Amino acid sequence: MKRMLRPVRVAALTTALCTAVGTAVLQPGIADADPASQAQVQTTITVVADGLNVPRGIAWDAANHRVLVAEAGTGAESAAAPCGHASGGSLYCLGATGSIYAWDGHHGKRVVTGLPSISHANSAGVKTAVLGVHDVTVGRNGIQVVFGLSGDGPFRTALGPGGTALGQTAVIGKHGNVKTVGDLLYFEMFNNPHPSQFDSDPYGLAQTSRYGTVVADAAGNDILQVKPDGTVKLLAEFPTRVPEANPDDIIEDVPTSVVQGPDGALYVGELSGYPYYKGEAVVYRVVPGQAPTVYAKGFTNISDIGFDAQGRLLVLEMAKNGLLDPDQTGRFVRVESNGTQTDLATTGLTNPGGFVSAGHGVYYVTNGTNTVGGAGQLLKLTVSG
Repeated sequence: MKRMLRPVRVAALTTALCTAVGTAVLQPGIADADPASQAQVQTTITVVADGLNVPRGIAWDAANHRVLVAEAGTGAESAAAPCGHASGGSLYCLGATGSIYAWDGHHGKRVVTGLPSISHANSAGVKTAVLGVHDVTVGRNGIQVVFGLSGDGPFRTALGPGGTALGQTAVIGKHGNVKTVGDLLYFEMFNNPHPSQFDSDPYGLAQTSRYGTVVADAAGNDILQVKPDGTVKLLAEFPTRVPEANPDDIIEDVPTSVVQGPDGALYVGELSGYPYYKGEAVVYRVVPGQAPTVYAKGFTNISDIGFDAQGRLLVLEMAKNGLLDPDQTGRFVRVESNGTQTDLATTGLTNPGGFVSAGHGVYYVTNGTNTVGGAGQLLKLTVSG
């Protein structure tokens, strides 16, 4: 590469794939944080772009030598915008403010605009949440994205024709045209793998050599495969569980990210459900047809995961103290081959959303994923050690 940015969410490490996915398991297995074992690292953080509108997933576009960022947008632009009630009853209204931002190492610009975006406002009319294009990858057919929703069929219908792509994967053509491919919401509606309730909010997207297009549905609590013809298939589901932090409680996993690991299995990072206990989030190893197993634990509110060139797990935490804590600082951590965790960044990140590796210790990270527009950033992290 040039040095070509190697996207951790794509199958850049498939040259190391093992033949038998079901038996070749990456080490370290279950890992907990061990502060005493921290490797000596130094990290420099540089803001390379700001003013982004709710940046979330990020990918490397090798053909055009650029980083792509999914901007969820700013939601509705006028009081006349179509609205609908999302899961939990919150009113969301539609705008065409989502976009794809590109950074070539020197300059940045939005290369796709007008994507569907929905926003919720409080009683004072102040926007408090935005959903839209949640993740981006680059495949054989060009830019591929996944749109969030957090609701059901009637909710999407209420948003009108402009909201049709929400809850779906899509391919974006050279001229910005959006072609939907896999209707994840439709699949969830008619199959509902999670029996206690219905909800769908596709969040993480990966292009894999073994399973093709794979999506983490945060609200559906499952991992879905989207085939080229648009067929959607369940690969894994995550039932409710009892948290170690409080044996009297029950929480959901809320998968936010999925990648194919060096051994060919899928690895899934999870937010962990409300009330977001510190240290409760885990990374699962998933082989379709088998029950998910915990690969690493001791994290908080995972927003993205990946593997470096040495096959070590990388984890990005949206809020290292939990989403209910006043301090919304994130954390970027590496899991060593012996199972210990090395902090790569514990300051300078505020609700980071996704990352991509550039090789030689350089990572690009989206920052401010929980903002409501205009306050997001693209960061460059240079890590030594």
